[in-house]
Amino acid sequence: MRKLLYSTIISIIGLAGYAQKTAVSDSISEPKETQKNSRLDFDIELKTSHLWRGLVISGTMTAMGNIHYALDKKQKLTVGLWGGNGFDGVYKEVDYYVQYQSNGFSIAVWDLFNTTGIESPAVFNYDRKTTTHVIDLRTSYQFPKSFPIRIEADFLLYGNDRELLNNLDYKNRYSTYVELAYPMYKNEKITLDAYLGAGFALNGKSHLYTTNPNSNFDIVNTGIRASKNIHVFQYKLPVSAVAMWNPALKIARIQLGVVLF
Repeated sequence: MRKLLYSTIISIIGLAGYAQKTAVSDSISEPKETQKNSRLDFDIELKTSHLWRGLVISGTMTAMGNIHYALDKKQKLTVGLWGGNGFDGVYKEVDYYVQYQSNGFSIAVWDLFNTTGIESPAVFNYDRKTTTHVIDLRTSYQFPKSFPIRIEADFLLYGNDRELLNNLDYKNRYSTYVELAYPMYKNEKITLDAYLGAGFALNGKSHLYTTNPNSNFDIVNTGIRASKNIHVFQYKLPVSAVAMWNPALKIARIQLGVVLF
């Protein structure tokens, strides 16, 4: 299974050589465009809920912040801190990441640390049997305008993505998420995209994106995303509306969001 994982990663990285010069954003956080002069910046976003790969991470109003610093002048290599807090005080998350993006291709390593429901979260505990961290490898590729499909493939490499064995030991499942997105409509006011995402495990009976202990492959995330800019006095606010369905978990959600700055 590990050979399959590595082969899949190498295949996606190989797509980078055919890309156009188009910035690609991560599915959770969107870095500033590379035209910005300042290497250090931060973003604040409000959403009516936090949806992630077909899962409802926070069902209440959520504030999200992203502090990021570009390590090079062309701002292709970035390190950052991403965090989210639910207005109900239940959901709390702090993530660390390093990301490289160029010519339509993006690859990043994230350390996910969601402490929701954990009484005593250990921020520095990386023991494979007890850690609540998850190491997430994220890759994406935006094809040229003549074939405007975006493909994303994400792999959980280590941490709280374990499967209990008969000898009471644990193994990593390498839960994987693959998504295809396609722009359905765009004019000077609004953009509408459609997406379809699947979850599966490379080394386990089930994966992170399902509650069924015997399901190894599921369609977990499908829907549409509309986005546009609204003008408030002299300010321009990017707003979005997402309609999400998860056939595996039989749930549906509408999410509204606004990037404050």
